[in-house]
Amino acid sequence: MPLLEPDPEALRPGTVRDPAPDRVTDRSAGGTPEPLRSDLIALLGADKVLWKISDLVRYASDASPYRFLPRVVLVPEDLDDVSAILSYAHGKGRSVVFRAAGTSLNGQAQGEDILVDVRRHWTGVEVLDDGARARILPGTTVMRANATLARYGRLLGPDPASAIACTLGGVVANNASGMTAGTTRNSYRTLASLTFVLPSGTVVDTADPAADEELAHAEPELCAGLMELKAEIEADAELTARIRAKYTIKNTNGYRLDAFLDGATPVRILRGLMVGSEGTFGFISEVVFDTLPLDRRVSSALLFFPSLTAAAAAVPRFNEAGAIAVELMDGNTLRASVSVPGVPADWAALPRETTALLVEFRAADEAGQEAFEQAADSVVADLDLVRPAASVTNAFTRDAGTIAGYWKARKAFVTAVGGSRPSGTTLITEDFAVPPARLA
Repeated sequence: MPLLEPDPEALRPGTVRDPAPDRVTDRSAGGTPEPLRSDLIALLGADKVLWKISDLVRYASDASPYRFLPRVVLVPEDLDDVSAILSYAHGKGRSVVFRAAGTSLNGQAQGEDILVDVRRHWTGVEVLDDGARARILPGTTVMRANATLARYGRLLGPDPASAIACTLGGVVANNASGMTAGTTRNSYRTLASLTFVLPSGTVVDTADPAADEELAHAEPELCAGLMELKAEIEADAELTARIRAKYTIKNTNGYRLDAFLDGATPVRILRGLMVGSEGTFGFISEVVFDTLPLDRRVSSALLFFPSLTAAAAAVPRFNEAGAIAVELMDGNTLRASVSVPGVPADWAALPRETTALLVEFRAADEAGQEAFEQAADSVVADLDLVRPAASVTNAFTRDAGTIAGYWKARKAFVTAVGGSRPSGTTLITEDFAVPPARLA
């Protein structure tokens, strides 16, 4: 369908079909074909090449609804292995997909050729500058990194809902921001440096003072092309303004073109382009994040509104009051969430139009918390809130258990909504973003 003439109804199937057969074809039963299998065993060693059909089927699925059977799965141990894999694939014209946790809901961790598992040998956190920065390997989960940083009163900016399982490599590669990062605390804004391997096998450490000189020597055409694109973009005032406007809101659509505006050299441009590139530019082997203060004074509320429009209209007001998170849940989501342990059972009877906002403020000290609570109370006083169930309080709380319950329901809503779908249908999840002032 034409890009500017969308037809949402085209996404609705006319009929509900039975699930597709799960059995792989007889042609794939032998596992990785030759000479691919022998080539990679000779390159890496037999212990780093998973070629049996049982291994390939195991890696054919992730958290998305899709299924793609890889030709081979590789388990590199170090940068030399990754560089060798990419050099081989580049020379043979093969595609490579990197995978760690596989928590993506949209299939980014799947491929039908060479799949590279960077979960096993790529974990670790090194705390730098008393917690102000952290060097992290791509297979490290967000939760593990934050647990390490919490001892220093710090945390990472990105906070995806799957933090317990998702890894930093995937977070950066997808520019996953989560519920509190917005556009100022995401990977692009808080990344100090990273080390990556280009498809040619060239390794780049953006923190190295000699990185641009070395890249120009190793990849002269790439460097020239990047600078040409930068000049072309900067020469177009209308395009420059459009790019800047697009990144005032969340935007993971395509490559980060603002990297050409923010980066003065090829290495600085590549540092920005790698964020959200989904592995298409190369492999991220290490990241260094600027961390943020762990504000431990938290006040949260789950506020119920009579309609989606009323709830959306309140979002900008809480943003202006300094809220770190304002999460909207519609009636369908709230009702489906009763399947999550701890969620009030009376949510099952909520009216269809009911919508809730999960609002949270965080402060470093008591004075800051009180100031935020006063600002929040001023906003709440003017809102048209409803109490459609006995469990609804519409009040801010500091109780850690209650707050944890709110977030448990929020983080589980994809599972809850997906679990309530009709048999034979698939849940497809995508985010969209608009300026907060235009929400209602």
